[in-house]
Amino acid sequence: MIKINSFSTLVTALLIGSGVAGAFYAQDAKARAAEVDKSFAKFAPGVKTRSDDKYFFVESNGLPDHEMMTGITAWQQQVPLPQKYSGANAWQFPLFPVPAKEPMSAKTNFFRGAIAIAANGVPIFNPIKNDGRTDTFLAGELDEWGGHSGRGDDYHYHIAPVHLQDHLGNGVPVAYALDGYAIYGYSEPDGTIPKDLDAFNGHTTPKLGYHYHATKTYPYLNGGFHGEVTEQGGQVHPQPRATSPREATAPLRGAKVTGFKTIEKGQRYSLTYSLGGESNHVHYQVNPDGSVKFDFEGHDGKVKSETYKGRSERGGGGRGGQRGGEQGGRGQGSGGEVGPPPGPRKPWYVDHAKGLDKNTDGEVTKAEVTDQCKEAFKGYAGTADAIKVDDLPNLRTVRNEIGGFMKVHAKELDQNGDGKITEKETIDTMLRMFDKQDKNSDGKLSGTELEG
Repeated sequence: MIKINSFSTLVTALLIGSGVAGAFYAQDAKARAAEVDKSFAKFAPGVKTRSDDKYFFVESNGLPDHEMMTGITAWQQQVPLPQKYSGANAWQFPLFPVPAKEPMSAKTNFFRGAIAIAANGVPIFNPIKNDGRTDTFLAGELDEWGGHSGRGDDYHYHIAPVHLQDHLGNGVPVAYALDGYAIYGYSEPDGTIPKDLDAFNGHTTPKLGYHYHATKTYPYLNGGFHGEVTEQGGQVHPQPRATSPREATAPLRGAKVTGFKTIEKGQRYSLTYSLGGESNHVHYQVNPDGSVKFDFEGHDGKVKSETYKGRSERGGGGRGGQRGGEQGGRGQGSGGEVGPPPGPRKPWYVDHAKGLDKNTDGEVTKAEVTDQCKEAFKGYAGTADAIKVDDLPNLRTVRNEIGGFMKVHAKELDQNGDGKITEKETIDTMLRMFDKQDKNSDGKLSGTELEG
């Protein structure tokens, strides 16, 4: 007879009784947290953890100990800045993952935000970028360690960080997916090659239960979620916010990042890139007030300096940092310290011009925008005349620029506030944005209109 001492033990007992595979279901929350922590403990004190009866929390500044950025050939001019993934803004995933009734694929969902957290506290994003099409690894956007900096100057991986096994060994996971299942390297802990991986790069073994593996080809890590997660706004919810005090920058075509140095950990860094066969540098320093000073040094030695001011801090998107009944993991963290929200970004049409320019003539016309609106609306609505606002975030993403916008900005598209979106509302909203960007009112976006 099994004695039930708590809700988590009851869940454990039910899972065991139902025959769900995986030794961790036979553990209580404290023992399960200790097992999970074996990966993250290797990177203490930079990575701190804690847990309660349901969730495991990971705190870090989002920066790895290894070099970053070197090797990127498609550079957006973003750089790695320390993030405040702590307190209520910490990473989290279930201690006891539950298989989903309808598993969700990362091929058609989760193009925003992270899908996993690495053992060194660095988030891992979908290998497909937020346009829903581009494989970041094949596009040359990643450094030699599988990462780069995003629009919030936040460093993250897009493929499994198997290089962490140099520090971890093969016996523990290199990461955990945000559904709570472990991600191992290319092999099982005993060195054997995993067999019968499903579409999400996962399988079940008697010893480990269900878990994911890294692969050298797409999907590279968990290609979706075998376990239950909540999708909101195109990403797993909740998850932390990343931020930068400056606006997102434009791609620097032809540039290659050739070097990166951490001069003073958490404060001073230097990035080197080549352009036209000549070396240039970006030196930057994080100040105590949250501002960041950049020195842009050209190949001729001339330096242009800019200081971007930090913004006031506001709440993050987590379930909460210090929770009742929390178990004291390593380093309790800062109790509610959170990062500010993302700063202002480039106009939407500037960021998405390439995907909207269907005839590749370097211009975006109203006709191209209208056609893509119709395509996206039909992809979501089918034969219906309208889409419910509350349903849209859960629908399979239509893989064009407008399709991605609709999922993230559903409420903005509902112009009359009736809880539904029509094709006309979609087109009207997108063309109103178009007219704002069309500075010379010639009915097309071109030249400086597509430069921000």
